[in-house]
Amino acid sequence: MSFSATLDSSVAISASLRRLLFLFVWMMFFLNAVVIKEPAPCDLFMMMFVILMPLFGLVRFTAIHGLMFALLMIVIAGGLIAAGTHEFYIVSAKHMLISLYLSIFAVVLAAFITRNPGQHLELVWNGYMCGAIIAAVAGIIGYFDLIPGSFDLFTKYGRARGTFKDPNVFGPYLVPAFLYCLHRLLTRDANTGLVSIGLMGLFLFGILMCFSRGAWMLFCIASASYVAVFVLTAPNSRQRLKIFGLCVASLIVLIGVLAVALQSPKVQELWEERATLKQTHDVGDQGRFAGHKKAMNVILENPVGIGALYFGYYYHHELPHNVYLSMFLSTGWIGGVVFLILMLTTLYFGISVILYRAPWTHYHAIAVCTFFGLLIENYIVDTDHWRLLYILMGLIWGAFAYVKLEEHQLRTRNH
Repeated sequence: MSFSATLDSSVAISASLRRLLFLFVWMMFFLNAVVIKEPAPCDLFMMMFVILMPLFGLVRFTAIHGLMFALLMIVIAGGLIAAGTHEFYIVSAKHMLISLYLSIFAVVLAAFITRNPGQHLELVWNGYMCGAIIAAVAGIIGYFDLIPGSFDLFTKYGRARGTFKDPNVFGPYLVPAFLYCLHRLLTRDANTGLVSIGLMGLFLFGILMCFSRGAWMLFCIASASYVAVFVLTAPNSRQRLKIFGLCVASLIVLIGVLAVALQSPKVQELWEERATLKQTHDVGDQGRFAGHKKAMNVILENPVGIGALYFGYYYHHELPHNVYLSMFLSTGWIGGVVFLILMLTTLYFGISVILYRAPWTHYHAIAVCTFFGLLIENYIVDTDHWRLLYILMGLIWGAFAYVKLEEHQLRTRNH
């Protein structure tokens, strides 16, 4: 399939219907911040999104989307085959069917971005930001029990979880929102900058209070990556000097926030417990890293895989907490290798678009830097069903497909 065979759904719709559909998309990303139970309200919107966007011509499919779909389907096919190798095949198959739903959503989201990256990325991040604000506020209210009953509703294990069911998902969700505010601070006027500083403080506090080591890791990697991207792509030395000053100021503020927070015995105790890789669930025969070793041995002995979730039933008391090992276990050697190819290809595509000069590339850089952080966090967390992972993949592949389509059309015109 070549770019000349691009499928461009260009159904004529009225302006009022387009606004209604955009409101639907905004609401879908807003509701992605509310996942206290599953299936969550956003899942209904995501399923409808897969149908409505192609139906009303708000997507543009190319060969790039076909490649993305093919890689995802190979992984899922491996998982369904591996599911048939044991008596818990129904559990494993159900897990892979959820992966199928998320994969289809990611491909349609990519096609939605390709249709009009400037307008559609702005819409996506607007809804995402509003949801992140609600989630962060809920997390802080719950952590400090500012409203009766809020501690039980918005915390877990004494850690902030906001409008999510798990602190380890809540924290990472706030990272792209922090980067969005960082970008606005770097590129907008002083009045807007004050709002951005306030929101950055809100998101930073939420990330700290979730006490998720994965979230802290993601925050550090994604923020450092975004700063590096901004410095490399800054149009002049003035912008580079500005970001250097902001980095110094942010570091001072971060140290100050930590110093104030650690005055609380409750926070200090949790900080000392979480800021180490030698907790009881990390070390020992039943620890996380022992689970990694067991998983590697099982992988070597089972080329076809053992099916999703089975490792936690039979070989260890929990899953490996490493998405790469989990994918080899769940989908076999072929599925695991293809998953690695998918992750690295996504990163490569994302980086290649960052230097593309367009007003929307700063939105794209937020997705790429967060995705890069997730690739590293994946070593200690199972993210294969995180909606954030599939959202980021959709955004990155959609932007890449648009750039390649533009390049193809430019070559065609020149000939």
